[in-house]
Amino acid sequence: MIIEIWTKEKYAASEDAGFIGRMAHAGLKVKAARLSRLYRVEGEFSRAEFERLGKELLTDPITEKYSLSQWKPGLKSAWRVEVWLKDSVTDVVGESVKGAIADVLGREPKTVRFGRAYYAACESEPKLKHAVVKTLVNEIVNKFKIEKI
Repeated sequence: MIIEIWTKEKYAASEDAGFIGRMAHAGLKVKAARLSRLYRVEGEFSRAEFERLGKELLTDPITEKYSLSQWKPGLKSAWRVEVWLKDSVTDVVGESVKGAIADVLGREPKTVRFGRAYYAACESEPKLKHAVVKTLVNEIVNKFKIEKI
């Protein structure tokens, strides 16, 4: 199950602006953006346990929200870019969260992987892909996908 965490809109302006600036540096004009963190947790847990992880472990309730389904940021004509470490690469954030889940739920998940999602309202997928490859990923260690939302 993927748990997606994002900053509440009233606190997200600087991270959104930072992403828009990085994309501009790569030659892509982004009209609006939102960012989130992704945790892919594989294990025999109930939906209520995944909810507990999202609510109690992975989210700062004052500044963040979480979802167990793909988040809809409300951007028009936008794309979603998911960036993950390749499975062959050690994920130290995932390993840390794996230990924390064991502490919270009393049993360890099979695996935990950490990733990021970037939502961008921009002109085209090819231009977005070029900017992503130039600024967000190292194709030796990262995998990514882009989809229209």
